[in-house]
Order: sequence, then C-alpha cells, then structure tokens
Amino acid sequence: MKQPILGIVGLIIVMAIAFGIISLFSADTFAGWVTYFVAVCVPVEVVIGMVWQLGYPPFIRGLAQPVRGIALVLLTFAMAAVITAILFYTQAAAISPPTPFALIYVIFAVLVTFWFVVVWGMWPVSAVSKSPLVLGLSTLVITYVVGWLLFELLFDFSFMAGAPFYSTDLDPQGLFNGFEILSYSVTTVAVVFMFIVMDFWPITAVPAFRKQPVMGIVTSIAVLAIAGVAYWLGVIVMGQEPIKFMVFCSIGFLFGSLLPIIMFEGTLFSNMKQPVKGLLGLVVAIISGAILPKIYWALAPALSGELVAGAPNYQYELWLASALLAMTFPLMVAYAQFFNFWPIRGKAAAPVPEEVPAAE
Repeated sequence: MKQPILGIVGLIIVMAIAFGIISLFSADTFAGWVTYFVAVCVPVEVVIGMVWQLGYPPFIRGLAQPVRGIALVLLTFAMAAVITAILFYTQAAAISPPTPFALIYVIFAVLVTFWFVVVWGMWPVSAVSKSPLVLGLSTLVITYVVGWLLFELLFDFSFMAGAPFYSTDLDPQGLFNGFEILSYSVTTVAVVFMFIVMDFWPITAVPAFRKQPVMGIVTSIAVLAIAGVAYWLGVIVMGQEPIKFMVFCSIGFLFGSLLPIIMFEGTLFSNMKQPVKGLLGLVVAIISGAILPKIYWALAPALSGELVAGAPNYQYELWLASALLAMTFPLMVAYAQFFNFWPIRGKAAAPVPEEVPAAE
C-alpha cells in the first residue's frame, strides 16, 4: 500500500482506535486523568520521534515491526509516567483528578515543546551538544521549566473564582485571562504547523535565515504576528469566544495539518516546488480541519454521553479539543512513525532508521 491510500487507511485505523479508547472512559475521566497523562506523552513522543529520530536507545534501531513500535510506545509510557508523577506532586499539588490549572499547564507545555524543537531547533542546547541523551532530556526539562515560568507569568484564572476547584494558591494570577492566552498560544502553534507544511517558505528562501538563532528569531516574529492577526480577526472583529475560536479554528486547522505532515508523510504534491506545494498542502489541511472535527463532534454523545456546550464550562468544546489533540494526535504519531503503518505498509517500503548524532 502506498501514499496517499496508505495515509487514508491509516487515518481510519487511528480514528477507530481513538474512538474505542475514548468510549472506555466517562466524560469526566477522559477530560481529567486520561487527557492529563496523554498530554504528557506528547512531548515525549516529540523527543523520541523528532529529536531521537526513532533511533535512541540504539538497540531500538535493530528491532523489526511490530516489536519496534511496541518498544517505542512502552518507552513513551515509561518516560511519561515519571514526568506525570513529578508534575502531579509539584505543580498539580497532588489533587486528584487534576484541576483545570494542571490540565492547562500540561497542554501549554506541549506548545512550548513545539516552539523549542521546531521553531528554535533546540538552540542553544543544540549549539553545545549533539548527544541524543542531552538533547532529549534538555528538551523535556525546558518544556516543563520554561513552560511553568511562562504559565505563571501569563495565565490568570481569577474569573473562575467561586468554582469548586478554584484556589488562589493554584491560580498563577498572571498577566492575561487564562482562556484568552491559551487560545492565542494554541493559535501560534497552528501557525507553526502552517510553516511546516510550507517547509518554512519563504523564510528558508533567504540563506541568511536558515541557521539558528537567526531562523528562530525570524520565525518567532512571523508566527507571533500571523497568530496575532488571526486571533484579532476571529475574536475581536468577528466576536468569537476565545475557547470556541481555539477549538474550531486553531485546533481544527492544526489537526487538519497533521494529515499532510504525519499521515501522508509529506508526500502530497511532492513533484511541485514551494510555495505551490505548501499552498496545496494547506488546502488539504483546511478541508480536513473543517470536516474531521465534525465527525468527532457528532459522535461525542455516543462515546462519552451527553455534553454541555458553551460557557461557563465549555464541556463539549474541551472534549473535542482533547479528542483531537490529546488522543488522536499521539495515536497518529505512534501508528505512522513508531509502527511505520504496520502491517498495512509492508516490509519492502519500510524506511531505514536514521542514526542519531553521537556526542562530540
């Protein structure tokens, strides 16, 4: 089986698995512990897939499918379990189930991971070490330490005062309304994925911008500006509520962009050059991001029971966000990359794992 049929069939398999897992839990459990743990798995998957290129620890490179995929999933779970325990007894104050403060923090940390790895190429750590262990662990440390510092600085949940879970000790009481800054932050990562689809054109078209930290600076300015304009148009001009803009616009597009990037492995329109290749990829992302979330939305009552949409709790909207990004996204990575579409791809088409650069 070859692309794009491989990606389409793979997507159907992933969505079926996601629906099956979600249906095992009550709405509250899925929105609480399940989302919390799976969100912690995402930065680990980024490290294993993007930083370690599926080849660290070294013995994994010699494993055949499906053993290799199982080993990578178990490694993800083991690392995520350790991180979850640390976060639960520190940032989350050992409150079970995790409060919205704890859930939003781990979600925000995922966004920080993509900024550090994709936008900044792990600079400045990558400038001083090529060790996969150093790069991987430093990514996770920066994800949660820098993520916590920014969370404390930016997020304010005082508008939730009076809710049963609210505590001034847990509320960072930062600079911005928590829902508003979360919506904008998710929008920035949606723009980052837009640039991934475009192979970072037109930034990479300028040779001077191709190296860090210049590329990180230029890309950051472009991402923050584009996300600012998108948020302004959606929330200020069109009057959408921040959470609804985040879920239906930013997350919708972000989820749609995963298809050309992960499920179709960047092969769509590969015979074309940028910017045409990227623009066509964005069309696929926009269409997918408009259609696929509607399937989840329609199936939500059957999977998790009746959900209440809209303010103040946005139960339905946040369920959709968790189903798309906290459940289906990690499953896409696991199936397409860890398992290499086993068994539908076939052995002959399996790519050879790349070596991870050793320490200098």
